[in-house]
This record gives sequence, structure tokens and C-alpha cells, in this order.
Amino acid sequence: MSQSSPQIPPITLMRIPQILKVMPVSKSKFWLMVQKGEFPKPIKIGRSSFWTIEQVQTFIRERSGQSTN
Repeated sequence: MSQSSPQIPPITLMRIPQILKVMPVSKSKFWLMVQKGEFPKPIKIGRSSFWTIEQVQTFIRERSGQSTN
């Protein structure tokens, strides 16, 4: 038997245009929410800002009053 390395689960990153499709706020309101700490700070890669899909889903769940399993 060969040893296999542990599998790293894929991480889906989202950018602002994708996030704003699921959150009905303006781009400026979105950045204000980040600045105030209401939304997670981005992951910076170069000059680009990204958020994981899990961060976005958690934020929406918390705001909609749904609980996680």
C-alpha cells in the first residue's frame, strides 16, 4: 500500500462583484461594513481583495437568523 498525503479541501475565494450579487448593498456600503468590522477583513493577494465563500455564507446566515448545524 502506498501512503497518500492528506487531502487539502479546496478553498473558494470570492471577489466583491460576486459578493454583491448575493448581498443587496452598494460597493461603498460593503467597504464601510468591512471598515466597521461588521464583515470580515479581506484576504489580500497582491492588490486584490478576496473572501472565502464560508465567510460570506456565515455572514448571511447570521444576518438572516438561521443557525448552523
